[in-house]
Amino acid sequence: MKANRIILFFVLLLLSINLVAQNSDTLPLNKRNFEYEYDLKFRNTIIPAVLISYGIIGFDNPHLKSWNLGIRSEVLEHINTKYRADDYFQYAPGLAVYILDDAGLKAKHSFWDRTAVLTGSFLLQTAVVQTLKYTTNVMRPDSSATNSFPSGHTTLAFSGAEFLWQEYKDHSIWIGVSGYLVASTIGFARVINNKHWVTDVVAGAGIGILSTKISYFAFERLKFKKNKTKKVVALVSPYYDSKSKGLRFKMLF
Repeated sequence: MKANRIILFFVLLLLSINLVAQNSDTLPLNKRNFEYEYDLKFRNTIIPAVLISYGIIGFDNPHLKSWNLGIRSEVLEHINTKYRADDYFQYAPGLAVYILDDAGLKAKHSFWDRTAVLTGSFLLQTAVVQTLKYTTNVMRPDSSATNSFPSGHTTLAFSGAEFLWQEYKDHSIWIGVSGYLVASTIGFARVINNKHWVTDVVAGAGIGILSTKISYFAFERLKFKKNKTKKVVALVSPYYDSKSKGLRFKMLF
């Protein structure tokens, strides 16, 4: 079944990333001179993996399909107002990092480093979301298109929330929590706007979180590899004693 194939894809992706991490960690500390902070292990990928799996299982599971239809019925019956704020506030968690840093609450990484992480997350999630949208062909609740799965708005919001969490969790956990609250509101808005099924939103949240985690993971290792490049330092200094004078030249590798 299609759902099983997609789940297998994500499982293999996580396994391959974990193997890379384990191979890096087998290096002795005197060789690495660095403790990796952004590892991808079971304990910090289980939540996004479960969210993604839930959304994918919803393709074929009759109970989840029934749940989706029930939620849509409630939305159509009791909520007539459409909220367009989700088109704008999906960017809020990610932008909050730059706003807070500019206001004086310094983020964990420099401007260019965190921008590289955010760009990597955006490119990864865009590739995954667009691939799934046009291969799964899930009809939207309002029957406007067959690209419902997963929710792109929710993916972007939760990737920004994870980004905010990673940059400011050492300042206050409540900053990160607020980002996740905003992201959850975006997902809720996509459902009540009748644009996505609950399973679309849940999977989007997982993809967004995991994309940012993978981006931090990749950036950390690329930066570490760059820092390992040997530097050559040349030093020229004058000397003088009772017998001679001149210049000393030293080169350190």
